[in-house]
Amino acid sequence: MLLALAKVSALLLLAGSALAEERVRYSPVKCAVRGSTVTLRCSFTAIMPVVRVVWCVNHPICHRTTPSVYDSKKPNKNKRFVYLGDYNSNCTLKIREILSEDNTTFRFRMEAEKDAGHFTGQTGVAVSVLDAEPMRVQSSAPGPVSVGAAVTLNCTFRCSFHDLDVHWHKDGHRLPESGPTLRLTAERSANYTCSLALLPNTMSPPFRLNVAKLHTNGHFGLTLSVSLGLLMALILIVAIVLFLNKRRKRRQTSPHDGKRVNKERERCEHVYCKTQPIGDRGGPDAEEAGRSADELSYATVQFKPKAVNRPVETKEDVVYGAVARLPPGTHSRRKPR
Repeated sequence: MLLALAKVSALLLLAGSALAEERVRYSPVKCAVRGSTVTLRCSFTAIMPVVRVVWCVNHPICHRTTPSVYDSKKPNKNKRFVYLGDYNSNCTLKIREILSEDNTTFRFRMEAEKDAGHFTGQTGVAVSVLDAEPMRVQSSAPGPVSVGAAVTLNCTFRCSFHDLDVHWHKDGHRLPESGPTLRLTAERSANYTCSLALLPNTMSPPFRLNVAKLHTNGHFGLTLSVSLGLLMALILIVAIVLFLNKRRKRRQTSPHDGKRVNKERERCEHVYCKTQPIGDRGGPDAEEAGRSADELSYATVQFKPKAVNRPVETKEDVVYGAVARLPPGTHSRRKPR
């Protein structure tokens, strides 16, 4: 009879344990630093209204007189343990200034008005308490980053844990942000450190966040502006030279030059009859002109609108009947005879 009752009790315990595993869920915590604050995240599903919640240690069921760190039916004597949950679905527990004695497994239990509503999450949360040592800062961008880039810094330990109270410093100045994760927008290079709250001996070594700036002290921007200005000036000069060369060649080979010469000749013919060097004319006048090359020569001029015949006058043996245009560059002067 006693053996049969023991078997039934074992089966009931196993059934209750399996049910609790499905209805109580823990976020695992591997370790905690002595003196730090750790949050044990927990959630549950109730099949009937819950009237009591309990967190206990060193017991698989947490029922009856089991020692507990928190019991909603009893005054909370240990202020290091703060229940952050409710009676519906949240069973989170916060542990402040964790001690070496907290190096154990914590379990959550919920109770209803009827025994069928009593459940304990037997898996629990195993906490490993370690001595304080410096933290480490890890970055999502280990190399240099550009201005405006999003960067995430994590304050880490040799093992992971949740919701640490962390103080962040930038170049030795305290930042308002807290928690193991720091999200920022890169503005300038700086040193970042982190430590656990109330534990200055956990201060991490400085982590240097290098922010690469395109315009360093304005020198690079000035050099770039000068280079662009010189390049534009050079391009403009080359364009002007090419334009002028092209224009000069066009003038040299332009067919309008011949037409302009013909027009000048036509206009000339409307004014005077002919322009001929005196040396090209025949007859005695040419021979006389040859002997007097230094004397003045005149061209015969004929106006077409009205022909006027004038007698040729001679004075002091100077002939005015023939006037010729000297070749270009020949300056005529009259010498007395």
